[in-house]
Amino acid sequence: MADKQKNIIEVKNLIKRFGDRTVLDGINLNVPEGKITVIMGGSGCGKSTMLRHLIGLHQPTEGDIYVDNENIVGMSEKQMNGVKRKFGMLFQGAALFNSMSVGDNVALPLREHTDLSDEIIQIIVKVKLELVGLTGFEDFMPYQISGGMKKRVALARAIALDPKIVFYDEPGAGLDPITASMIDQLILDLSQKLKITSVVVTHEMKSAFRIADQMIVLHKGKVLQVGTSEEIKNSSNSYIQQFINGEPEGAIPLKQTSEAYLKGLLES
Repeated sequence: MADKQKNIIEVKNLIKRFGDRTVLDGINLNVPEGKITVIMGGSGCGKSTMLRHLIGLHQPTEGDIYVDNENIVGMSEKQMNGVKRKFGMLFQGAALFNSMSVGDNVALPLREHTDLSDEIIQIIVKVKLELVGLTGFEDFMPYQISGGMKKRVALARAIALDPKIVFYDEPGAGLDPITASMIDQLILDLSQKLKITSVVVTHEMKSAFRIADQMIVLHKGKVLQVGTSEEIKNSSNSYIQQFINGEPEGAIPLKQTSEAYLKGLLES
């Protein structure tokens, strides 16, 4: 009998309210270890808020979040810092420090969180840059490289501490289709070569279907469907079909009254 797939992240009955507005409404989801999970949905569906909860930036109103069998809800800052050592983060805009060289940007987490000598750090930086296809770019400044290269540098920084999990916030945002597909291939390669668990938040359908082992569709703060790429592609849900095909008419109409919009929020 095949071994049961281990879930490295488990979210249970997660609710997040901001005042009287419920942004996440009873979320339950699992992220299998060593796989690529894509969380997707339209603007305002709650996917960015979900990501902030997974990396410990938000505390939920209710519910639990287990990362590698540890419940991070209510953790102290010191405890959470220990958990954060297990993951890396690729921010939407790369978030490089413009005053630092490429090499120093990648070295930053190693200098902050380890006692390694500078000689060892430089070797690690070189290896990480090679993994993302940027051999010899250590001395370049961020302004000297393209947007796609900046994303690769940010990815090298995200994997500097050999994390178990890497979170990606819209990795293809602002990139041309060819460069975006290269970033997707890097995500696939790192997942396979380093056995990293990847959690990708995106609304880019080509990217999502290219890389996902598991897809989670959010809508109005709820999990609408979980499945493989094929299962989501063949979903009978009218909203999912409208979303993945980019149709102007469907479950979400092109023309909408304020009353209908508010009614939809109340029913969500």
